[in-house]
Amino acid sequence: MCRSTSDSHSRDGGVGKTALAQQVYNDPRVTCYFEKKAWACVSDEFDVLAITKTILEATNGQLPCEGKDLDWLQDKLRENLSGKKFLVVLDDVWNEKYGHWTSLLKPLQSGAKGSTIIVTTRNHGVASMTRNHRVASMAGALPTNLKELPLHACMTLFAFHALGVENFDQHPDLEVLGRKIVEKCKGLPLAVKTLAGMLRTEVNPHTWEAILNSKIWDLPEERNEILPALKLSYLHLPSNLRRCFAYCAIFPKDYEIQRDELIRWWIAEGLVEAKGGKSRWNAGLDYYNELVSRSLFQKSSSDGSRFLMHDLVNGLAKLVAGATYFDSGEFEGDHTNASLTRHASFIRSNDIVLERLKIYHQMQGLRSFISLEKESGYYDRSYLSQKVLSDLLSELKYLRVLSLSRYYISEVPDCIGRLRHLRHLNLSYTDIETLPKSVAALYNLEVLILRGCYKLVELLEDLEKLINLRFLDITDTPSLRAMPLCIGNLVGLEMLSKFIVRAKNGSRLKELKSLGNLEGELCISDLHMVQEAKDANDACLHTKKGLRRLTMRWTEDFAGFRNEELEAKVLDFLRPHKNLENLAISYYGGLQFPSWLARPSHVNIVRLRLHGCRRAKALPSLGQLSSLRELVIEGLNAIHTVGPEFYGTKCPFPSLITLEFKYMPLWEDWSDYFGTEDVGVVFPRLEHLVITDCPKLIGRLPSQLNSLAKLEIDSCPCMDATPSVISLPSLNELKFGGCKEGVLKSLVNLTSVTALYIEDVVDLTYLNHGFTSSLIKLEKLGMERCEELIYMWQDRDVIRDLTCLKSLFVQSCPGLVSLAAGEEDIELPVNLETISVWSCDNLEKLPSKMHALSSLRDLAIEECPKLASFPETGIPTSVISLNITDCEILQSLPIIGGLSSHPEEPSSSSSSSSSSRNNHVDMTSRLQDLRISECDSLPASPFSEGRFLPTTLRTLAIGGCRGVESLAEINVDRLQSLQEISISFCENLRSLPQGLHTLSHLTSLTLMRCPGLELECFPPLPPGITSFRLEGCPKIKALPNQLHRLTCLRDLEIQRCESMTRFPDGGLPPQLQRLWVRDCGNMKHPVREWLTPLTSLQLLYIDGSSIGGGGVGEEEDLVLPLPSSLLDLSIYDMPNLERLSITVPPSLRRLWIYDCPKLRELPKDEDGHGHGLPPTLEFLWISGCPILEERCRKGTGCYWPLIRHIPQVTFDYSGSSITT
Repeated sequence: MCRSTSDSHSRDGGVGKTALAQQVYNDPRVTCYFEKKAWACVSDEFDVLAITKTILEATNGQLPCEGKDLDWLQDKLRENLSGKKFLVVLDDVWNEKYGHWTSLLKPLQSGAKGSTIIVTTRNHGVASMTRNHRVASMAGALPTNLKELPLHACMTLFAFHALGVENFDQHPDLEVLGRKIVEKCKGLPLAVKTLAGMLRTEVNPHTWEAILNSKIWDLPEERNEILPALKLSYLHLPSNLRRCFAYCAIFPKDYEIQRDELIRWWIAEGLVEAKGGKSRWNAGLDYYNELVSRSLFQKSSSDGSRFLMHDLVNGLAKLVAGATYFDSGEFEGDHTNASLTRHASFIRSNDIVLERLKIYHQMQGLRSFISLEKESGYYDRSYLSQKVLSDLLSELKYLRVLSLSRYYISEVPDCIGRLRHLRHLNLSYTDIETLPKSVAALYNLEVLILRGCYKLVELLEDLEKLINLRFLDITDTPSLRAMPLCIGNLVGLEMLSKFIVRAKNGSRLKELKSLGNLEGELCISDLHMVQEAKDANDACLHTKKGLRRLTMRWTEDFAGFRNEELEAKVLDFLRPHKNLENLAISYYGGLQFPSWLARPSHVNIVRLRLHGCRRAKALPSLGQLSSLRELVIEGLNAIHTVGPEFYGTKCPFPSLITLEFKYMPLWEDWSDYFGTEDVGVVFPRLEHLVITDCPKLIGRLPSQLNSLAKLEIDSCPCMDATPSVISLPSLNELKFGGCKEGVLKSLVNLTSVTALYIEDVVDLTYLNHGFTSSLIKLEKLGMERCEELIYMWQDRDVIRDLTCLKSLFVQSCPGLVSLAAGEEDIELPVNLETISVWSCDNLEKLPSKMHALSSLRDLAIEECPKLASFPETGIPTSVISLNITDCEILQSLPIIGGLSSHPEEPSSSSSSSSSSRNNHVDMTSRLQDLRISECDSLPASPFSEGRFLPTTLRTLAIGGCRGVESLAEINVDRLQSLQEISISFCENLRSLPQGLHTLSHLTSLTLMRCPGLELECFPPLPPGITSFRLEGCPKIKALPNQLHRLTCLRDLEIQRCESMTRFPDGGLPPQLQRLWVRDCGNMKHPVREWLTPLTSLQLLYIDGSSIGGGGVGEEEDLVLPLPSSLLDLSIYDMPNLERLSITVPPSLRRLWIYDCPKLRELPKDEDGHGHGLPPTLEFLWISGCPILEERCRKGTGCYWPLIRHIPQVTFDYSGSSITT
């Protein structure tokens, strides 16, 4: 790329390409160098949309991406990366198609110089593509063939994984054998690690000789697609581990597998043998760890609960599993051995239709049916019709594992009760309210997962009939109000995530007594319902040694009567076993906490949260919990002092890393710890301290916080500085708000701080040198809602302090007049890369020396109504992204790089040629993205008087500028890098730039809501344009001539263009994929003429006023020649339409019908019988069509039997969705 480097690593599998890329990606130095990072695992299917979405989510995790199309994703990614230095890793790439690469790389071109793309591949063609691609080649992409590891490195790696040491000094008898084994691995790290893992801790030379002399090594090379080392590793697995490994054949390549889920599936399939008193769960965990140690499983670098398999290892699993395992992710065509399949996965998509599930009806001996996410972290839910599900379950009578997580399923079919072999049922994150009574017949069921079923109101009344139930997960089920009666009879339960206490007509707390095998997590809610403290004692929590996480919750209603004494006794009796690691107590109403909470015997507690305990008057001696790492104290309204009782008597908080105090309205004083000299300091390991919403706190922070890395103080207005100062030598990030400036000044020795955020400090007028003098490493500075702030700084000393500052963000500071006082003489921090000023009502000017900021890349000025102009000296040439929004009186655009002569000076010639005017522009400008909106005072011709656009510009967006009348002054001959133009809501615009057709790189043009623009015919467009949107321009009478010759055009949107009567004579480009035609009331062009040639069309949106041909919108019938490629069809606003005489192509996935009040019939099939909706249809939306809606009504409508297979059917404007 012109601003980035592309590097590809190609070589055979197992050489360490991904491992090397991971080391680079996770290196802290790399993280510091790049502003954005993203890792995308590509594999066989080069899905541009999915890869773009992965990169966007990684670089901007807060942006919701589900359901967005490629154009939207790429636009947001381009904005997100614009001017930023990024690193993108594309792992395991196989695709060589030039068009796919062009599409993927397009938004990545917006990055800053130094951005890097790393590609790993085994395909040398891909490596050549990265070198030869016209974009990547500009960066000098250099494919790298990784060489095999040298022998000495392989020996070190082998010794480490086989013997746990770095060499063979302690085992000289094994060194020769080890060398010979390593030589057979041919320098491939994966082979070395796998064989070493197989010999882990094995020191018998005979075993090593057996590996060395195996005949596997002698297989012919052409028959040996899987590394011999991997085959050997598999063959030497114990038989139980072989079965568990083969089970993983159901996963697609590069899929990140959830560890705990897999272990439960193994158990359900009877693959785990528990010996020596171990539970099956712990035995399964041992299996997993063994496969990790043998390098057959690799832990995910992004999620500790997940793992993945190298694609060669995945291939080995599929090889040894054979036809008994089926992975739909790699399924193409017919599955001839369906009758042999016993375990199958299904990749979940937005909508599940009958066609996609046909193959599973042939697998009547299936034992595992598992729905998988499209990718790790894909949490969007999918639709699955009840009919399709019911038909499928009726066929699969031998299922042991059924996982249907994250579907819009509102009812579970009764036929599920016939699955008598079922052991594992996952219905998490569905819309079910109840389970059918037939579930009680599943007497073999061991695992029932209902996590995240927010609408679930009750469990089975006969739950006790599930005598083999071991695992019941009902976490996050807020509508569930009671437990079934006699749940205590399920004595085999090992995991119960939630127990809801009831005094009557439900389970009393003492039911927990008989559940002695509980492990993992347990939340006991509604403890205020306990009427006798004895019930809590009878629960015998102290005997449940398998519990690791415990939450105890009362009601948050303190307005009514609370029996403080009873609640105190209940909590005292609910003493957990000493093995507990995580404890949360919420809305407890007692006056004090029980003594067991601070006993040193609870040595294993690492996390503790006390939340909403509003009447507790004192904290227990939590400092004596020696393993405690995270402590959150929140909403304890009656606490006045945190003093000596909080610390205890000896070595308080030796392991604490995170401490949070939140919402404590009466807390006034935090006393320091005064212990004896031999006990050491308090909080020796504390790294993160949070104090928020403590309005009466007046005391200072503890004096010795030498390890503190992050400090957040917010909404503590009474906190004030004391004569002593607080030294924080390790602090990296400081967030400070809602307090007095004096507290800020009391913090000293901030030499390690890199990020500082200040909010709501009312008496702060500017940052003074006394505070900033130690901020020698500060890189990010944010100021928000500081109403008295007038300047950011007042003298040069502050500037000298902030030499490392890269990012400055100022928001909602109404008193801010300028960034610097006396700014004529004061420069800005020289290393600034980003400046963002937003909603500063009194900002009148920007620093005159801003043009000297040679590192500045991003400049955004928004909602500054008094800013009339930019400095005459202009802005730096280094700026890549410039955003000016809602500056009401701004009268001119900034000059980029300054002027070599002032534009008002008379020139030496009366000529106003562009060549002489270009002398006013610094030609070294790097500006790529320019966005101007809501600046009503800009002149009629904002790009005149020397304010020219630089040649580097890629995106130009102008919106809501009422004063702008002409853009004709834009010299497009200089803008050959321009890729996107968007002009919107400029109601007085009269002219466009001339010569748009010469913009060879322009791909997107949007013209929206410009009612004053009058054109007999829209000017010609460049041949490379892919998207053209024209909306709300009623005086534009015709589209460009020769439109059909725009062979790259894919998206065309024409809306509210009332003067347009027809499409150009040549029609529309046949390659068009998405077409919107709406509210063009004078369109008379017959629909057959312009629609028939569009053989590649995928989306069509039309309405009755726009499809032409003698007023088709007024007729009773609609005949449309729909192309066979169509995926989405929207029909809108046809008031007299009664019938749809259209042949719906089998490709159609989504159908919208709006505002057709007389419509009675769905399309007929080709024979005129039944309906013509294809079985592949995923989505049907009918709105404003009362007759048709009634005929489609669920259960009673005559069309209901014909549409009930469709996963999602939605009626009316209310958006009420019916999951069929």
